[in-house]
Amino acid sequence: MSENDVILVTSSYDHNFIFWDATTGQQKHEINYGDKVIVNRIDTSQDKKYLAAGGNFFASYYDINSQKNTPVYVYDGYKNNVTGIGFLKDSNFFYTCSEDGFIRMHDLRSNNLSREYQEKEPLNTICLHPNETELIVGDQMGNVKIYDFQQNKVRLRLTPCPEVGIRSISIAYNASQIVAADSQGQCHTYVMSNMDLTEQSFLYKFEAHQDYILKASISADLRYLATCSADKTVKLWTLNEKNLGNDKYPRWELFSTLYGHGKWVWDCAFSCDSEYIITASSDLTTKIWQTDSAAVLRTLKGHKQAVTSLSINDIAID
Repeated sequence: MSENDVILVTSSYDHNFIFWDATTGQQKHEINYGDKVIVNRIDTSQDKKYLAAGGNFFASYYDINSQKNTPVYVYDGYKNNVTGIGFLKDSNFFYTCSEDGFIRMHDLRSNNLSREYQEKEPLNTICLHPNETELIVGDQMGNVKIYDFQQNKVRLRLTPCPEVGIRSISIAYNASQIVAADSQGQCHTYVMSNMDLTEQSFLYKFEAHQDYILKASISADLRYLATCSADKTVKLWTLNEKNLGNDKYPRWELFSTLYGHGKWVWDCAFSCDSEYIITASSDLTTKIWQTDSAAVLRTLKGHKQAVTSLSINDIAID
């Protein structure tokens, strides 16, 4: 596989990964990962060599370029569902969070567990801070936590929505803000100074949906926030520099609503140039949309059950 190929892969309750040609919408490759295995989240490494998957009581990774359709490594020490997964930028480690309260770091070079830290609350979502030393997690009790994996400790706990589960967290690539989306349809936005989230960071919230938000994602160019929901829609939000509150910070405003999925929309991700957004749904389809026009460009069909997670890596490698 070329270093400049676009990696677009989806996972489903039909127990298959499908690799897609993003240009034509055709299937390129399919991997069955086992009839008893449920995958909740997937991610591809920045060097486009590996696919990581987390699900019911396990985390694993695959060599994308291998002819073998079996994982290189499986860690089955989880006591509950893995709910979040991602790679560090050097592609040598992937991290996870899970409903048993653990944050874990896995080393691909040795296929061993590198770090682990346990919280009391079930963890629903995780993302990497651009400083590459911290992970941001959201839990079922409405907390946002900053975990320093070099010090192996949580350095900050914030509670934007007590007793309401945080379903998804996204951080801007320049660490200017964090959006935490909850199970009641609210988005909680922290504005950060000097890439640092503190107890003094400014917080505002807005209602994005009237049902579960399942994923929130800030585009790489910082122009858009996407939220997808159990209400069958995807919403695109944009920062209005003219809409400043007394605090002088711009607010997210609704840009467009993407209609077309017939059931829950579980996942969404932007292309690296932010011109496209890809969505995955329980209606068995994955859709590629043009961001500015909100038009569906392609509908990818191939899964036989709900499509619950997707990953795209279309970054050119030097």
